[in-house]
Amino acid sequence: MAASKIEGDSVDQYRILLRVLGDVFVEIRATENLRKAKILSDVFHNVPAGIASRFTSEAIEKDVYKRATRFNCEKQVDLMFASARERARLDR
Repeated sequence: MAASKIEGDSVDQYRILLRVLGDVFVEIRATENLRKAKILSDVFHNVPAGIASRFTSEAIEKDVYKRATRFNCEKQVDLMFASARERARLDR
């Protein structure tokens, strides 16, 4: 079976998801707060599977925010996405 090719804006949106995920890994590694590390990993653990399954970036982000709401960390997730989008904008 041939793999479908992801193009255009979808690539940019997946890059943002990957930037956020990279930031999450750094945050988890840097924190001494195990509760914070667990929450971040719970919020973002489905992102790689969503990308691999070719879910839209919007659907993946919606799932992340659903989990963030459950853990009351929407503000931190907002900051992570805003930072990743700004870095992506500057890279252009």
